[in-house]
Parts: sequence; structure tokens; C-alpha cells
Amino acid sequence: MRRLRSRRHEERGVAIVETAVVLPFLVLLVLGIWEFSAGWQANLNVQATVRAAARTGSSLGNDRAADYSILQAAKAGLTKFSTSDIQRVVVFKASDPNGTIPAACVTGASSTSLACNVYTGSQVNTLTLASFTGTTDCTGAPDAAWCPINRNVSQATPDYVGVYIRVLSRYQTGFFPGTGITIEKTMVMRLEPKVVS
Repeated sequence: MRRLRSRRHEERGVAIVETAVVLPFLVLLVLGIWEFSAGWQANLNVQATVRAAARTGSSLGNDRAADYSILQAAKAGLTKFSTSDIQRVVVFKASDPNGTIPAACVTGASSTSLACNVYTGSQVNTLTLASFTGTTDCTGAPDAAWCPINRNVSQATPDYVGVYIRVLSRYQTGFFPGTGITIEKTMVMRLEPKVVS
């Protein structure tokens, strides 16, 4: 009987040691899966948003309120991110369908020479239609660097509009070092040609 009790105590002790060894790895695995799935979902969300924003810009072409509508599409798609986590939205003139955003537009301010309008998360959430349509020629407007009315929508050689979005996807668990991962997505589309009458 004593041997049986002794054996049970030994088995309990072994089970406790095994649990203590395996449990940290299980917790790490669960937290990793949680963070990976949240990051994956955020990545897909930003990809869908940048596509919708570029499609909006493409269909509006040289409409005076094109950038406002692009920002509204971005705002609608980025509701899961706080204003401070939306780091940058850039509307830029691309050279072709595979055009890349100029590096200075990713890190700097709006640039007339590079034809890019740079917006912060705060601007995405606070700019109104009046901010863009207050003047007909974009003077003093947030989209003055590449004014929508100057975008080429001719049948022969329409411009390409690019939209770049950079957001911070914060970690959900706080278990991993840092605050989160930065997600950057770009989409380029040809402006829809319009018949000039």
C-alpha cells in the first residue's frame, strides 16, 4: 500500500514538472497565433482600403473633390485604427501601372515637383469637403501639390493615381516587445478617361 501511495506521489510530481516545462511554450504559441491572426487581419484590411481609395480616385479623375473622396474611402476602411495609428495617406501621380511612390513622399511633406499630396491621420479624420473645394484652383488647399483639376483624363494618355497608406497595427496582447508592426500598402490605377465635349 505504501509503495502504491509513493508511486502516485511520484507520478503527480512528474506531471507537475511536465506541466511547468510545457506550459510556457503553450502560452507562447497561443499568444503568437493571436498576434499573427490580428496582424494578418489588419494587413488584409489595409490592402482592401488602399484598393478602395485608389478606385475612388481613379473613377473621379480630375474632379475637384477627388482627394477628399479618396480620404473618405480611407477613413471608412481604417475604422479599426486610431487616428494616431494612421501614420500617412499619400495621393501621388504614378508614372505607370507599376509605378512606385517617390521616397520623399513616404517620409516628407506634400511636393509639387513629385506630384504627391501627403495627409496625416488627423487630416484624414478632420478635413472637410470645404477644405478642398474652397478654391477652384487648389491654392492653399491640402491637395495643392497635385491638384485634381490638373490631372490628365484624356483618352490617349490618362494619368495614373497612386494611393499609399501606412498604419501602425498595435499588438493585442502586449506580450511581444515593441508597440506593433507597421503596415504599408500602395495601389496604382489609371484615371478613368473622360470625353471632353
